[in-house]
Amino acid sequence: MRVIAGKYRHRVLKEVSNDYTRPTTDMNKEMIFNTLGQFFDGGIVLDLFSGTGSLGIEALSRGMDSGYFSEINDDTFEILKHNIKSLNIENATIYHGDYRQFLVKYSNIKFDLVMLDPPYRIFNEVKDILKFMLKKHMFKEGCKILLEMPKELKYIPEGFEYIKEKIGAASRFVFLEYRGE
Repeated sequence: MRVIAGKYRHRVLKEVSNDYTRPTTDMNKEMIFNTLGQFFDGGIVLDLFSGTGSLGIEALSRGMDSGYFSEINDDTFEILKHNIKSLNIENATIYHGDYRQFLVKYSNIKFDLVMLDPPYRIFNEVKDILKFMLKKHMFKEGCKILLEMPKELKYIPEGFEYIKEKIGAASRFVFLEYRGE
């Protein structure tokens, strides 16, 4: 697994070897950022179910100003910390714990890019996550949202503009935009 483009291009990221994490392949990551936009002119990214941090790190590499990462699994969190440290990323806030506690703690942040790639077994909780974030006004106008879900599932939440979706070998990627209230 590597960073594809930007400041950290070609840098290798440490991977996990457990059944808890489902890493986003380089091919899917390339597709995601081709769809979102190749590069960013600042902003704040949220990688809520971070795993190794691959998606959030890619966004930082491509020009986001700062990133917030949350991971609950102990071993995976250690790899996330390693990846952030090995790239000397200073504009990242990493949180070890449950995503609900993270959202409460950082509910005053407004994000420009939100990446939600939860373990598929808890994907149904994404609806509550998005409702909470809407209620707390955690999306900046024009915020782009990526939802990664099982291929057979189709979910388009209310309150967001549907942009497009892409289907990979095992996953469906839904791209949304927040247009305000």
